[in-house]
Amino acid sequence: MATILIYGNCDAKMIALKNNLDEALLQFPLSGKVEEISDDNKIMMLGAHTLPALVVDGEVLAEGAVPSVDELRSLLRNRQLLRSKLYQMKKILVPVDLSPASENALRYACMMAHTFGASVEVVYAMDSIFEGTKPSPSGFLSGYKKTMQEELDNFVRNTLSKKENHGCPDWGPTALQKDFGAEFARLRTRIVFGFPEEMIAQMSDHADLVVMGTTGRGNLTRKLFGSVSIALSQTAKCPVLLIPSQAVFSSFKNILYASNFESLDALAIKQTVTFTRRFEGQLHFVHVGPAAENGVELEKKLFEINYIYADPEHPFIFSKIVGEEVVESLHEYAFEHAIDLFIFVTHNRSFWESILHRSISREMLLNTTAPVMVIHAEEDLLGERDKPA
Repeated sequence: MATILIYGNCDAKMIALKNNLDEALLQFPLSGKVEEISDDNKIMMLGAHTLPALVVDGEVLAEGAVPSVDELRSLLRNRQLLRSKLYQMKKILVPVDLSPASENALRYACMMAHTFGASVEVVYAMDSIFEGTKPSPSGFLSGYKKTMQEELDNFVRNTLSKKENHGCPDWGPTALQKDFGAEFARLRTRIVFGFPEEMIAQMSDHADLVVMGTTGRGNLTRKLFGSVSIALSQTAKCPVLLIPSQAVFSSFKNILYASNFESLDALAIKQTVTFTRRFEGQLHFVHVGPAAENGVELEKKLFEINYIYADPEHPFIFSKIVGEEVVESLHEYAFEHAIDLFIFVTHNRSFWESILHRSISREMLLNTTAPVMVIHAEEDLLGERDKPA
C-alpha cells in the first residue's frame, strides 16, 4: 500500500492537484488512499518550500506547481527512477593513485559532472605511511597526510590544466577547495587511511557514481586499479564507471546495455535510458546467447516497454548475438557500432560474483578501450549520501 499525501492550504491549487491526481490514478492505478493535509505543523515538518506538494511513500514528487494529469502519471510510474542514484547524479567519487590512468578517470568524472551539474570528490586511500614521491618532514601520521594532501592537490591541478582535457570544464587551480560551501565547491580532495577497497566501498554509499581507472602505477596496480576496481564493482553502493587508460572522452553517443535474463530489471533499464538521453545518445540492448535460447522475445518486450519514453530520434534497438564467446561477440558488436560505453546490470551478488571472477567482466576490463559501467539493480537507490560522511 502506497502512502499518498497532498499538502496545501485548501486553496484552488490544492484542489486542482487533487483532481489531476485522481484522474492520473485512474490511468495508473496505485494501491493506496490519498490523504489531504492542511495542518501548519505537519506542513512545516515536511519542509516543502512551496505549496501544494505531492508526497508518495515519503518522497516529494512535486511542489509549488500543479502538474498535468500526464505529468502526474509519469511521476507515479517513474517514482523509483527519481530516487535512483544514476538519475540524481549529484556527487561523483573519484578514487585516484596519482597515475596516468587515474588522470584519465578524473577527466571523465569532470566531464560527466559538467553534464549533470554534479560535484566531484577526489579521494586518495592510504594503507601505508610510506607512500608518496617525497619524504614527509615529520614522522607522525599527520605529517604524512599533509604531504600526500599536497601531492593530491597538485595532481588534480596539473590534470585539469593539461591541454588534452578535450573540453573538460575549467576547474583550474582556483577551483580546488577542501570543503563544500566555498565559491568553487564542486571539486574537493580528500586523504583517507585504510585499505582502498574497504574505504572506497564505504564512501560509495554517500556518492551517486564512482569513476576510476583500470590500471595504476607500481604496486598500487594490484591494490587499487587492478583487484580493487573489480572488487569495488561488486561491493559499491552506487554505480561504478571503470575507465581504461587509453580511453578518450568524446561523450557517450552509443551505449551498449549487455543484456541477459538476470538484467531484466525495469528500474535499471529506465535509468540507463534516461542516462543515455542526457548525452543525446543511442542505446543498444544486446543479448548474447546460444541459438535455441528461450525467452528472448519476452526480454525484448520488456526492454521495449521501458524504452517508450526515450528520445524519438533514437529508435529502439534490440540485438541478439548468437555465440558462446561472450566477450568476443560484444567486442565485435562494439567495433561495428562505435560503442562508447558498456553497461552491465546485476540483480544479485551471486550472479555477479560468478560472472566477474570467471570471464565476462574481467575480460572486458582487460581488453576494452571503452569504459564499463556496473549497476547493482537492487541497491542503486539513494542511501546515505545526504548524511554526514
